[in-house]
Amino acid sequence: MDTKDYLALYSTKCLQCSHLVENGKKAYAKCHFTKGNKHCPASEVRLVVVGKAVAYATKVLKARDAHDLKTEARLLQYVSTQSEAFKTRFYSALDSGNP
Repeated sequence: MDTKDYLALYSTKCLQCSHLVENGKKAYAKCHFTKGNKHCPASEVRLVVVGKAVAYATKVLKARDAHDLKTEARLLQYVSTQSEAFKTRFYSALDSGNP
C-alpha cells in the first residue's frame, strides 16, 4: 500500500519559483494562481528547507546546556535575520527540545 502524498506541479519551473520554494530563483507571475492558474501549487503550500533551522536549534540548545550566553546570543542574532519560515521551523525544533 502506497501511503505517500503526491504534490502535483504545474511545470518544472515551479521548483525554481519563489512563490512556491523558499529561496527560489525567480518569481514566475504568468502561471501564478492569482492569474487564474488552478494548478499552481503555491496556492496551497510553500516548500521550506529545514535542515539549517534544525541545526541552529540544536546549537542553541547545546549553548544553553553549557550556559554559554555569548554563543547563544550570536546564534539567535543570526536566526533573527532569517525568513519567517526559517524562524517558524527553528522555533518548532527548539520547542520540541529534541531537534
